[in-house]
Amino acid sequence: MEVDEEFLQRVSDAVDKRLSGKRLEHVHSVSEYAAKLAEIYGANVFDAKVAGLLHDWDKLLTDDELPARLDELGIERPAHIEFLYPVLHSYTGAVAARREFPELTDEIESAISRHTLGAVDMSDLDMVIFIADMIEPLRKAKKRPDVKRMREMVGTVSLEELYFEGYAATIRSLVERKRFIHPMAFEIWNGLVEKYHPIDKSRQGDANIVL
Repeated sequence: MEVDEEFLQRVSDAVDKRLSGKRLEHVHSVSEYAAKLAEIYGANVFDAKVAGLLHDWDKLLTDDELPARLDELGIERPAHIEFLYPVLHSYTGAVAARREFPELTDEIESAISRHTLGAVDMSDLDMVIFIADMIEPLRKAKKRPDVKRMREMVGTVSLEELYFEGYAATIRSLVERKRFIHPMAFEIWNGLVEKYHPIDKSRQGDANIVL
């Protein structure tokens, strides 16, 4: 989007009315940190601010409300929906935010939609929001060493490498907490490994493959 401070303020005001408490503090922190990441990595700073503010638009919906929200917005209910409530807000929120603010671009809607599950073919803005959501300053690093490590990596590695590290941290966290992992997450992880760290075919015998 073109820089429009009046629009940014309108989005901020709407978010302030919709969210509250720590969730509201979080989205403002994500917006500010996403802008910082965008500046470092050459992404659109204004879009990062807007997407950061809107990424948790539907986060306060309850598990009981989310299925109806999917239906209302014309989004197909995913398989294993009972395990996926923590990520559904990214899909409903992207569509709902675009409905609330028709001026939003496809790029901003994509960044909102992909900030939980991610994808292999992430845009720079997608990666900025995914990462900012993970490591914004209000996230406590004492119990999450991955957060501290990723913060230290900012500006020293490529945006793609930072996203790859963030995805690895997400998978580790889900396994450690014995949480359900969306089948697409495995496909995305394998796609990222193939994209960023392809196996050296001359050393295939050294690869560790779990069957």
